[in-house]
Amino acid sequence: MPIDDATQSAVRALWEAGARHGRAPAPVPEADPWEDEVQGAERSPVVVVLAGTPDLQVRLHRDGQDEVEVEDVATLEVPRRDTPAVVDALLDRGGRRARRRPRVRGVLGNVLAALVGSPAPSDLEVRVGDGGTARVYRAQVTMRHPMSGWLLALPTTED
Repeated sequence: MPIDDATQSAVRALWEAGARHGRAPAPVPEADPWEDEVQGAERSPVVVVLAGTPDLQVRLHRDGQDEVEVEDVATLEVPRRDTPAVVDALLDRGGRRARRRPRVRGVLGNVLAALVGSPAPSDLEVRVGDGGTARVYRAQVTMRHPMSGWLLALPTTED
């Protein structure tokens, strides 16, 4: 699959975001030129992996609707214009732009989290942009054992 200019730019931006945080992505494998004919262009994303904590897999789709999989427990759907910014926010430990939003609050939420050893049920929220142009991307956290220590350490949103 030949990689179009927009996808190549996105890959470069992801490498820059990773490098800023000391997390250069794994090399992007060579694309199979016959893959598009077999699966269709919409099914063959370019995958960029940023291994470590948090573990990120970014799937760059040709239609510009990308996916950022976080720690195998949440998948954010992000338009291409914000994909590098979302990755940057997830890797920025001091920025606090990534948060958890519990679905069940109070005593019941704390008891449920303690019983299952997980912050679920909750959502992962990532904020990009500033002021009136800020955008928030949200994904449901799925139960998985062991749960990510990185995710457990995220601050929770205030409601």
